[in-house]
Amino acid sequence: MTDDEILLAHARDLKTQCADRSMLTHTAFLDLHQRTVLKPLETEQRAFVSTFYYGGAPDAERTVAVFVPSFFDADNAETLFASQPEDNPLALLRLEKDRFHTLSHRDYLGALMGLGVKRELLGDIVTDDAGAYVLCLKKAATFLKDNLTSVGRASVTVREVPLSALQQHADAFEERFASVASVRLDAVLAAAFSLSRTRAAAAIESGVVFVNSVQTMKADQKLDPGDKLVLRGRGKALLFEIKGESKKGRTHIVLRRYK
Repeated sequence: MTDDEILLAHARDLKTQCADRSMLTHTAFLDLHQRTVLKPLETEQRAFVSTFYYGGAPDAERTVAVFVPSFFDADNAETLFASQPEDNPLALLRLEKDRFHTLSHRDYLGALMGLGVKRELLGDIVTDDAGAYVLCLKKAATFLKDNLTSVGRASVTVREVPLSALQQHADAFEERFASVASVRLDAVLAAAFSLSRTRAAAAIESGVVFVNSVQTMKADQKLDPGDKLVLRGRGKALLFEIKGESKKGRTHIVLRRYK
């Protein structure tokens, strides 16, 4: 079996456990490709089971799939865990660095994995000038608090904070205006990430582009305002607004490129 087939089979087993035992179950953290692999589960019927994707914050890229018995009576994972925090499988750690070093997302991830922590235990890492927020599975939180003391040459302190702390940490973005031949995915992706149309199409074909958290390989897919784009290795962007057409038939759009 391939890795994707193993993942799907494991998630299917978790969904069945939820139905048979009337208990909440969840996967480890999934990247956007893995979340696309689990797409067939959403249409597979299991009596009295709802499926949510949850990353601890709005628009999280890395999420767990949560399988929930219907008697929990929740429309999404956020409302469920707000009312039943003891069932929340995630924890949020605040890493604060010394003031002498500048650190990147890669530095934090490297230090965490250098402790032997598997990537599937870690969610999104959101950096700022003073440090970073790290989402993780609860079962990994104590180990990280006890063992992470430095990132590269920088000393860090680690403490657990409420998940609401990250929700108050708004993503910074750069708003940009662009003119595209159409609102096809390849054209908008090229404008959002300063690529040629050819390079954008090649990225889509190679499977590293995601629209609204779903992997897509259709360069001609039409986009709508509010659609979120991720180009693996380059970041994420939002098609914020379509402003109309120019006299030459090009479409003016507003993009938000997240930093």
